[in-house]
Amino acid sequence: MTHPLEIGPDAVTAPVERVGSSDIATISIMRGRKTEQTIRVGTNIVHAFITHPDGTITDLGLSENLLTNIGRDVFHQWIGGAIPAGGAGSPATATSATSFTATSTPWTASNLATPQLGLSGFRAYFPVTNITTAPVYGNIVSNTTSVATIDQWWTATDGTGTTPASTNAFIIGAGGISSVRFMALTTDSGAASASNTALTSEILVGAGNGAHRQLATYAHTMGAATSTLQKAFTITGSLTAIHRMGLFCHNTANTGPLVFETVLNADATVVSGDTLTVTDTITVSG
Repeated sequence: MTHPLEIGPDAVTAPVERVGSSDIATISIMRGRKTEQTIRVGTNIVHAFITHPDGTITDLGLSENLLTNIGRDVFHQWIGGAIPAGGAGSPATATSATSFTATSTPWTASNLATPQLGLSGFRAYFPVTNITTAPVYGNIVSNTTSVATIDQWWTATDGTGTTPASTNAFIIGAGGISSVRFMALTTDSGAASASNTALTSEILVGAGNGAHRQLATYAHTMGAATSTLQKAFTITGSLTAIHRMGLFCHNTANTGPLVFETVLNADATVVSGDTLTVTDTITVSG
């Protein structure tokens, strides 16, 4: 379905084509029969395409992403600067590559089914050894009343950080929008649902043939209403009918909270040598 639009003194025709959703459109700005520019407009959208080894591209089209109920809770805690119930629990009494233990039992345990986020979606910032060594942080996956599980220790440049000393002091803070940048995929054929807290049958590292949960690239132009998260998955095996994508606050597979979930406009079937590129555009408006 197209609607002609007259733009400017040159009477440029701009057909507006619906592309699968009442809230998404593609505007093609044309001069005569030549397409000068194509603009995609609408709500939060996901675009996916496959680049094959011979250079050809399969465009899977556009679909809308869904902010889940637990994802709304994550955003509200960040926006409001929520303080973990019971306080920070600093200093630590133990640390490992994927966890740290607080002094006493200061926290409310996480349980996404309740729903109770606890510390899930927050970050813990730790010094490593001394004031001259750059600190590290961990994205909190879940917690008991005294032990927080993280995905790993990260450096400020997205590298792998050193595990902090076991009795270091720490700060727990909000993650922020740029930390919802871990993208995961599944071949599960179910629909996206606001009540989902994890991605069913998430594709895992190893068996996932390169399509496991990974860090997406964040981009934003200051003053713009949108930001993008993009990941180009380098495929090393065969996968049939990749159906959904999810965005998370951390890099631990098969766990939530699932913040955004999307059914791809068309399922992606890939083989070794393919690259599946998924771009999620997030719109923030008043």
